[in-house]
Amino acid sequence: MSARADEREAPTLQEFIAALAPRFAVTALCGGDHLERAIRSVAIQKPGLVLTGLFQYYHVDRLQVIGRSELRFLEEIGPERAAGICARLCDPAVPALLLVSGLEAPEPLLAEARRAGVPILFTEATAAQVMELGTHYLAMRMAPRVRVHGTLMDLYGLGVLIVGDSGLGKSESALELVTRGHRMVADDAVDIRLVEDTLFGAAPELTRHVMEVRGLGIVNVREMFGVGAVRDEKAVEMVVRLFRSESAPCDRLGSDRKLWPVLGQSLPLVEIPVAPGRNLAVLVEIAARRQLLLLRGHDASRDLQRRLASRLAPPEGGDEEPRP
Repeated sequence: MSARADEREAPTLQEFIAALAPRFAVTALCGGDHLERAIRSVAIQKPGLVLTGLFQYYHVDRLQVIGRSELRFLEEIGPERAAGICARLCDPAVPALLLVSGLEAPEPLLAEARRAGVPILFTEATAAQVMELGTHYLAMRMAPRVRVHGTLMDLYGLGVLIVGDSGLGKSESALELVTRGHRMVADDAVDIRLVEDTLFGAAPELTRHVMEVRGLGIVNVREMFGVGAVRDEKAVEMVVRLFRSESAPCDRLGSDRKLWPVLGQSLPLVEIPVAPGRNLAVLVEIAARRQLLLLRGHDASRDLQRRLASRLAPPEGGDEEPRP
């Protein structure tokens, strides 16, 4: 794993606006030259009751959404008191104030924002839309992350990360899996990030949809096999580690349950020895099928051990030797 583990990237206001642009437009009413300011909290706050004086609950590291209820309150308390509250809303540490539902910003708020250098953004979208989409974007963007050397595939809907030393055949196996109808997410470098309790994997933007195949060079999987052969992102649900067969003994029954730790989580780990003549793509495919069966409660090694124990157990009421 690289040194990027647990790194959090704080997006700028400009990047936040661009992320929301496909759904709805966000423009700057004032402070347009301060859009390089960073948003350092995943949460988005709607001040609400804070305006009544509960500023101990005002989180200045959060993007603040100003809606109809906030503006109505400022209208009803009178200009002098409204100016004081606007001054506290426009704390210089606040990334920005975002007016929603196409509402107009009152003059005291604009004046205090200009004085403090706090941008005021504007959108026709509702507060609920902004908070839902904005929180999702910030959570994904600022999630703890790590870059792993490996290949991530979507096999039967299961996100399978293939890891191991260079030269063992990870990319070749992935290429064969693509020809068998599966989908590639990332090759060589996989960016894994933790969102709540789920690990998501994706390729770095530079290497998205491409892989390196020894002897052939760079292959664009999307152009060669079509859009159905790739995915931009996938939840990582199990790990397959390839290793040289002479380097370590392997589990013959498959009863050992190993785990692969990453970002404080643990993923099921299957270790497959590499040897001449072994079809790694088929073995990885079978490992994925086996994991799906385990998730449904079917465990072949456990069932075999139970049958063996039952066959070797002495019959009730006697000491006769068990039949072979």
